[in-house]
Amino acid sequence: MAKAKARSPFGRVRSRVRSSVRRLQASASNAKELVEFGRLGDPWGSPYEVVHESRHYRLRRYASPDSSAPSSTPDHARPGAVLLVPPLMVTSEVYDVSPDTSAVGALTDAGLDVWLVDYGAPEREAGGLERTLDDHVLAIDDSIARIVSSTGRPVHLVGYSQGGMFCYQAAAYRRCEGIASLVTFGSPVDIHSNLPAVDAELGGRLIGAARRAVAKPLAQLDGLPGVLTSTGFKVLSLRKELQQISEFLAKLHDRDALIKRESRRRFLGGEGFVAWPGPALRTFVDEFIVANRMSAGGFVIAGRTASLAELDVPILCFYGERDELARAASVRAIVDAAPAAEVDQIALPAGHFGLVVGSTAMRSSWPTVAEWVMWRDCAGPRPGLLEDDSSGYDEIEAFEVEAEFEPIIGVMGDVVGSVVGAVKDAVELGSRELGDTLDDMRYQLPRLRTLERLDGQTRVNLGLELSDRAARHPDRTFFLWQGRAFSYAEADRRVDAIVRGLIDRGVELGMRVGVLMDGRPTYLSVVAALNRLGAVAVLFKPRTADARGRGDGPSRLETLSAAIAATELVALIADPPNAADAVSCWRGRPPPVMHEQVLVLGGGHPRRSLPEGTFDMETIAPELVELPDWYVPNPGRAADIAMTIVTTRPWAAPREANISNGRWAVSAYGAAATCLLSSRDTVYCVLPLHHPAGMLVAVGGALVGRARLALARDFDAERFWSEVRRYGATVVFYAGEMCRALVQAPRSASEGNHSLRMLAGSGMRAPLWRELVERFGPIELREFYASTEGNLVLANITGKRGALGRPLPGSNELAVVAYDFEAGDFVRDASGHARRCRVDEAGLLIAKVGPTHPRHGHEGEAGTDAVASFRRDVFGGPHTWFVTGDIVRRDAEGDFWYVDRTSHLIRGPHGWVASRQIEDALYEVPGLELVVVYGLARARLDPALLARVSAQGSAELVVATVVVSEPARFDADPLAARVAKLRPEQRPSFVRLRTTVALTDGFRPLKTPLVSAGLDLDDPALLVWDPEQARYRRLGSA
Repeated sequence: MAKAKARSPFGRVRSRVRSSVRRLQASASNAKELVEFGRLGDPWGSPYEVVHESRHYRLRRYASPDSSAPSSTPDHARPGAVLLVPPLMVTSEVYDVSPDTSAVGALTDAGLDVWLVDYGAPEREAGGLERTLDDHVLAIDDSIARIVSSTGRPVHLVGYSQGGMFCYQAAAYRRCEGIASLVTFGSPVDIHSNLPAVDAELGGRLIGAARRAVAKPLAQLDGLPGVLTSTGFKVLSLRKELQQISEFLAKLHDRDALIKRESRRRFLGGEGFVAWPGPALRTFVDEFIVANRMSAGGFVIAGRTASLAELDVPILCFYGERDELARAASVRAIVDAAPAAEVDQIALPAGHFGLVVGSTAMRSSWPTVAEWVMWRDCAGPRPGLLEDDSSGYDEIEAFEVEAEFEPIIGVMGDVVGSVVGAVKDAVELGSRELGDTLDDMRYQLPRLRTLERLDGQTRVNLGLELSDRAARHPDRTFFLWQGRAFSYAEADRRVDAIVRGLIDRGVELGMRVGVLMDGRPTYLSVVAALNRLGAVAVLFKPRTADARGRGDGPSRLETLSAAIAATELVALIADPPNAADAVSCWRGRPPPVMHEQVLVLGGGHPRRSLPEGTFDMETIAPELVELPDWYVPNPGRAADIAMTIVTTRPWAAPREANISNGRWAVSAYGAAATCLLSSRDTVYCVLPLHHPAGMLVAVGGALVGRARLALARDFDAERFWSEVRRYGATVVFYAGEMCRALVQAPRSASEGNHSLRMLAGSGMRAPLWRELVERFGPIELREFYASTEGNLVLANITGKRGALGRPLPGSNELAVVAYDFEAGDFVRDASGHARRCRVDEAGLLIAKVGPTHPRHGHEGEAGTDAVASFRRDVFGGPHTWFVTGDIVRRDAEGDFWYVDRTSHLIRGPHGWVASRQIEDALYEVPGLELVVVYGLARARLDPALLARVSAQGSAELVVATVVVSEPARFDADPLAARVAKLRPEQRPSFVRLRTTVALTDGFRPLKTPLVSAGLDLDDPALLVWDPEQARYRRLGSA
């Protein structure tokens, strides 16, 4: 065989030249194609069809892997439907970047039915930059409905980053209807825990401060352009950009290699990023970064409130161990935010983009999603990664892919979270104390200055405050009711419409109009409308819905009728549920009644059925009512009467408490200042609106504090925490013993990880304060004291448990004076002036009546109760003083402490005994749900009962009525042990065991019915004190 001829050196050179020429020709050809067409090869993408298109989105359905079009397999026989949701600023192609990094391909290859919400490029679509956050969530909602209708099966929602947040929100909005499960990647729930080395509370304050710093440019922004992210990537990663250019030029001749990377190159080059609409950005920043409503609850979608606490479908969340944009703590917060859901978590050694794009995603994320869907649809085993924390991670390979994307995340973090990014410098300087100081300066001081400047002629009123809020923030949510949200502008328009209706019915400035309604938005609107008109709203307590439904309680209806009859009114307004009671009470009224018919407002359907004797104000067309020349909106000044609150009791005449606009302002601004209310807060009002704490403190405080107001029909301990989470409530105002029901209620999942930061109100005893904090976490408590008619507000800002606090600016001058209860007058000095009490000496609390008070310069009884009055003979001079009827003491630091109500004192053998001190002692006994202590005159007791007690010389015997769960099985020994430690005159001679005790609207026990009931010798639940044995015995065995 002949040997091959050896190649000459010249031949080898010629071969290399030819190869170089071919490579150069290929490079030139590829370069020419790039210049001419902007890309190499045909555009790549998994095949799909658009099954629905609307103004804000397109719904895609991807083809099965063995066809070029969506599968023709009948829908009922196909595997679970998966709906992919992209984040804002990134195109839908994030799920389909290239053939080797396609989530769509991985899921369709696994046999799943893949759908996708495509938001498109807002900057290239009509009205795209005007899209709101609601538009994006509602697109998911609509997609779910269409998929369920098409397939007949629930949908698995899968979202990345903000797309996962959208999934959570849409599921909560739908109450999980039509949803099989939720899968999210790097989707933060608790944004405030996303800041490194900062606790959530301080993080929230710093984020709020940063938001205020960017408020003006953010408000002027139409949208964030997608090119900003793409350009930012190139700027932030110059080294990586040069490396990619070098690699690109080196492979310019290799068409196959370039085409393989073409989709990724174009995605990173700018095609993968789109604009973020300005309205959606502002809502995202305000609601989900600053207010943190994903964690707190109470976010609003299309006018409806929602909370992640309502999620009850399985959830799988992925988080990256190197993710700096959505840190693990913020993502894993879904566990606490959705206590009713079964949540699985998977940590991957990846950054933010690497969770969904790259080798780690293709090896771990998407195969696990496919396994999850099959498992949840009962078509496969539990995903392996849920059993094994190991992800088989190859650090070098994964890092190479992810390095291309991580710089983009840095830009997104700077753009979306310029709010968060502005915090980082402040973290080094900030502290909790600094935050407190800044909050004081921002929220407290301006409001306190407003109170200090009040005089009788200051124009201040509820209607004016609402008008101001509507003008400044028309679209911001004002109040929430039964899952619906209403803006300031909507509330203001409703008030104006009612004003026109009232004018049509002849109501004018200064007229008194009765209001008989359940707690509802219309109640607020009517009171605000009367205030805007310059009329006076007279508020009555309605019968409960149960009493109306059963048709019982005639004595209650008679009491209400007597109260309405005794009050000068020109008209009575009711809502439909109270219309029949109103007609019954209003029929046959003498002048100055203008209308024989009861005016009815609110509650619904235009064709509703109303009783005879009513006029439906909803039939009035406001636009047709001509406003008279005398009408000036919101004329009320501080000294003018804003409303009258009528207290009714079956055993006493009705009492009217006149509330001036100034008194309303003191409560509203005082509550807002001491509770540091802001637009980040939601006040949950469970108190009756006909009660001062409800209308003045909760409603007024929320309005002037710019907080959202969530209205409850009534207080119910069983649904309290679920509604707190539903509305994202941060502040709740309590009264009396209301909070005792919370600590006595069974534990529920809803009470964990709640959003509540503060409980504020009056009547909190120190032991209950401690129990609340121990059970529900570090909730702040603000104890108030406010007289209904006196411009007097005390607030416990220092957190001294059990104290009433100190006077707020704007309160009138206070004094604690010695009082002679036997003589029924002040203890006076040689000059005839009332003697002021020394430090820690108990005395009567009085307040000087200032010029903003309607009783300025007048004497007489107050409307609060029989022991409150106005007196001018206190310290001499012309000044009038409001006598509260409450006994208090003031300590050396200036804090006031409650002792008792004068009408609740018990006449003992050696003087007066405070019932509250005995109650406080008995509350230390486990098992006592409610304690009421009062005195019974010896002369009213059966001689047989008197024979069983040894209390001699006292005009009254100490009696305690206690509420226990099972009176027949009550063990009295622990009670006796505590009573034995009291002074003899404090020990209850009798203890009545009961399962319930009637409460006032302010959740305080009604003592008068208990006193009137006396004691029954045959009562098996009556205990008598045995001083010799130091124990209680049942009356039958005593």
